[in-house]
Amino acid sequence: MAKKLSWGSNFSIEDLRVDYEDDIYGNFPFLNLVGLEMNKVNEFRVGDNTVRGTKDTVSQKIVGLTGSLLYGWDRTSWPIPFLPIGDVKEAFDRRHTLKVCRENKAVKEVPSARYERVFPSNGGILNSFSDHSILTMAAMWGNVFGPIVEDTKDYMFETACVSIIRGEVDKHEEDLLTRPFVRDLLRHMGCYTRYNDNTTVIERIVTKVVDALKDPEKVVGQLTINNNEEDIDKFISESDEWQAHNTENDSYKFVVIPLQDNISFAFTYAERLLTTVCKNEAEDPKVTIEGTLPPKVTKVLLWNKENSNNAKKIVASRIKFKEKLNQGWQTRRDNVLAPIENILNPTIVDSYRKKLSDLNLEIWCMNQLDDEDEPFEMAFDTEE
Repeated sequence: MAKKLSWGSNFSIEDLRVDYEDDIYGNFPFLNLVGLEMNKVNEFRVGDNTVRGTKDTVSQKIVGLTGSLLYGWDRTSWPIPFLPIGDVKEAFDRRHTLKVCRENKAVKEVPSARYERVFPSNGGILNSFSDHSILTMAAMWGNVFGPIVEDTKDYMFETACVSIIRGEVDKHEEDLLTRPFVRDLLRHMGCYTRYNDNTTVIERIVTKVVDALKDPEKVVGQLTINNNEEDIDKFISESDEWQAHNTENDSYKFVVIPLQDNISFAFTYAERLLTTVCKNEAEDPKVTIEGTLPPKVTKVLLWNKENSNNAKKIVASRIKFKEKLNQGWQTRRDNVLAPIENILNPTIVDSYRKKLSDLNLEIWCMNQLDDEDEPFEMAFDTEE
């Protein structure tokens, strides 16, 4: 355990075992470290815990830090980072540390790191974002490059992106509700580093962000692409990852669903898909000389056939299909489990409460809006 600098011992920045080379924000392009200093513990303002989706701190982390900070400051620990905004010192990381220190009567001052905004030549529209948005990005960056990278979860990236875009979207003429922009935002939060450039995980996060923000009303008048059935046929025939409807290979069973903005059609196609997936999952596993093969995944391609020239209806049809798919699955599942809920321990019953995302199922949306650069996987489970 590193040596503690005791509270009340009048220790200073010079007693720390960290310097500019330890700055985890050194490669974050929108902030620059001005210097390290001591500040009174109550001088900082702490905003909402946006990256964790909460307004306050997380109790589990508080418990661990309370013991760690009881008698002093770990001299190898990076100081509390803050950005002066007017007369306010805005702390954008180490929120739990700061809260514990404030509740310890022995703590009067804490080590802190003063930062300033910088505006890199390649910063683009992000240079015009508010201090709050930049600090939300920086907080995610700090989580990724901090001591416990595993603490940074995908939902934190989603929450941070949604919060930033909602706060900025009406301030700029540039369209922020696009997959390329969300990717760029995630890149500046360290997301690509966090997941080792795993595009499957990253694209799933992008989809959840766009789904949370893309209201059908907001795409009215947007140009559409891949409007004709010939476009879909051409895409499938030229793709190494897709095959025609109702065909299969060694890994997948392919389904193509022609959506339209109609609740009855959404219900019908959702029910058909659930029946297909359940039948596929019920098939006996195939045994070969090499061993038992994993079950095949039902891989679905959604495209709006009837409303292919109407961006609003394309987005609305996806939403309706997702809603009906979840309603259909949850009704089936909960009805099956209902008779045993009064017999078994609820915890045991919940362990058998299979989520929609537990099925061997992938659902992809054909890119039909002009800001969708390729087909993307739908985050279809509303219980996640």
